[in-house]
Amino acid sequence: MLDAIYRGAHGRISALAAGLNADQLQSPVPATPGWTVHDLLAHLVGGAADAAANRIDGAPGESWTARHVAERRTRPVAELLDEWETAAPTVEAALVGQKFVGANLAADAICHEADLHEALGLARTDREHWQPLLNVMGNLPGRRLRDTATLVISDKLGQQWRCGTGETVTTLRADGYELMRALFTRRSRRQIAAWDWSPAPSEEMVDSFGAFGHRDDDQPIPAP
Repeated sequence: MLDAIYRGAHGRISALAAGLNADQLQSPVPATPGWTVHDLLAHLVGGAADAAANRIDGAPGESWTARHVAERRTRPVAELLDEWETAAPTVEAALVGQKFVGANLAADAICHEADLHEALGLARTDREHWQPLLNVMGNLPGRRLRDTATLVISDKLGQQWRCGTGETVTTLRADGYELMRALFTRRSRRQIAAWDWSPAPSEEMVDSFGAFGHRDDDQPIPAP
């Protein structure tokens, strides 16, 4: 499954990148402070190239991703896409049969594909592309709440995750795309707290979202 997810994201991002103009490539990406669209593409390509070469010291930390950007900052997009095309089959082969249990390049590509859409003012990415990741990541708050409370999360299609084992029950109804983005630390505490909670969430519940920590800068929310 992860190999197919990565293959699809690679194809879609490459097609999008190939049609961007110079101004679009220099657009800031709000979800990744300090990066432009070009920088984000450089990271995606660098991650694939490093994985193919087994150059993974420091992965997936900030120094590892920063090196991807620094090494490719002046290279044209066509060269980046050629490098990605070369490395991608090795990445896909390594993902065959893997389960989504932690950081991997398929999840990274899906997350950054949505980052690009939001940075460029495009429509949200299609549910079929990120739903398999949400199915697993929806359990993240439960691993953090433990026995302090119970949180029942429902998306607008009726999918449900029951998190925590405490006696106090809080319910949350939210859009699946927004859940996915928050779980990838792409929504601020304020944005998460503004969802449809009953009763109002504790700080601990809001903070139970975010695989990469928390953020306090509001993010652009694309129309459905």
